[in-house]
Amino acid sequence: WPMFREVEEYFLKDIILLHIFGSTGNSAIFVTQDDEVYAVGENIAGYLGIGDIERADSPIRLDLLCGKHVLGFASGTTHSLAYTREGELYSWGDNNLGKLGNGTIICRDSPGRVLLPEGVKVIQAACADRYTAAITSEFKVLHWGDIEWSNGTSQTLPSHLEFPENVQISSLCCGAFHAVALSSHGQVYTWGCGDMGQLGHRRISDVERVPRLVEGQLTGLLIKEIACTMLASVALTLDGRVYAWGHNQDGMLGLDMDIETIPSPQQVKIEDREIKSIAAANMGCIITAITETSIYKWGMTEKTSGTFYAEVDKVSWDIPHTDKVNNNFPRSVQVNNILNAFANSPTPRSNRITLEKIRNNQKEEKNLSEADDGIVLRDIGNALYNNKEYSDLTLRLSDGVIYVHKLILCSFCEHFKRMLDGPWAENGKKEIDLTRYNPQAYRAFVKYIYTGKLDKTLNGSQLIELCDIAESYFENDLKMVVITKFPSCLTEENVAELYCAADSQPCEDIKELCCNFVSTRLEEVILTDGFDNLKGDLCKSLVKRAVQIKKNFPKLRKIVKVLFE
Repeated sequence: WPMFREVEEYFLKDIILLHIFGSTGNSAIFVTQDDEVYAVGENIAGYLGIGDIERADSPIRLDLLCGKHVLGFASGTTHSLAYTREGELYSWGDNNLGKLGNGTIICRDSPGRVLLPEGVKVIQAACADRYTAAITSEFKVLHWGDIEWSNGTSQTLPSHLEFPENVQISSLCCGAFHAVALSSHGQVYTWGCGDMGQLGHRRISDVERVPRLVEGQLTGLLIKEIACTMLASVALTLDGRVYAWGHNQDGMLGLDMDIETIPSPQQVKIEDREIKSIAAANMGCIITAITETSIYKWGMTEKTSGTFYAEVDKVSWDIPHTDKVNNNFPRSVQVNNILNAFANSPTPRSNRITLEKIRNNQKEEKNLSEADDGIVLRDIGNALYNNKEYSDLTLRLSDGVIYVHKLILCSFCEHFKRMLDGPWAENGKKEIDLTRYNPQAYRAFVKYIYTGKLDKTLNGSQLIELCDIAESYFENDLKMVVITKFPSCLTEENVAELYCAADSQPCEDIKELCCNFVSTRLEEVILTDGFDNLKGDLCKSLVKRAVQIKKNFPKLRKIVKVLFE
């Protein structure tokens, strides 16, 4: 990227979060290990946030964002956002139709707070051209700016966007003129302008203001990731298949279809069967799909020259590949990380590099037994978990005890803080009786508090118990982690049993995941012992919901008729 040519090398080595944006990828904002935020490059309408609208040839510090622990950035064509660990949201740049969310239509050339509703915290945000949206900690969606999608109506303050069903939204992205959301049940919703088929509702539409479920080839599938290019949408299923729809000029969606507009999801044929992740930049045209060892890349490589990857092109992590530029001039590109697959273009949304990744990088460069400037990274959470030596509280489970520390419980779990700072602090007891909980699930809950990681050894039943614990303790982040993990535990043999277990809690999100799974393999599930053991009402509700999901398949309706009529 040209804007980094004049940047000192020590800056580049210190970056833990990088956001490259603009139609040609000539602007960047980044966060360093010291939690300082800098911007460099082109500065259209002040969307660098540096206090003016001039180009920055060297990094300029964004003082207001320093020390805020920014989790991510988002940008449209002329405005930018930053969302923090504390749930705060900042915006800057052009404010046409109120897309900065500060109650005015006055532009800003430096970050300012988005005026969120009282008590609301944000966990993710996305920008379109004149539209902005965010996911709250309650997994609802706020939106503002051009909420009518180009009829000139401005919404200068965030307001809640109503979905047709009471769904929880786990991921959100925007193209230039449309938005895509992923529910906790693995379903995709779209809204906005659909003139290029980017909404995926089987027909070309001017504007749809209410989010609507994307069906067609996605019906009954569990989606794990979504992404947007400027005029298209992409989805990745739990079993590793990629689907795309929208603007397909010169075959840029990788579908091998000579049609400029694709109005419903179509599978992208990729030789690797299990794609692990997808990525795209909302103001770019490149799409990537990532496996354990390779990147597949397609779409337009340079907006100005009109160069395309019309077919899916395999890019190895370590081996250079040859790109065809203007179909005549091959070039070799060394791709050693996902960002470099987007070289000279805007990059997809990325996460902060964790301490674990920093530690792994340091191990490659030197032996960690030697202190680096006196600093050694330590895994404090795992070191203190169930450590009796310095414990000041015991949690009694049905299979034994967990030795814990009030300081850690109160620092990372609001429920424990209210309990241990309240009545419990007055009675002087040193042990809490928690024998009513599943011991494996509760141990996983406590370990999550200490380490921020989910125990990967839990089975489906234990995940259901853990989901119930997370909900009762108001740990929404953990609940979403469990819901994301749960589908990988489902099989035709155990889904009926797990549906029954989820009903007994009750865990409605888990039940819906079971129904989604059954909707694609109902005949096989009906023949299992687990299905035979379901009680009548549960059996009926499972099949009825599965058929509702798969409503376009008359064969399944015949099965229901035989079973229940």
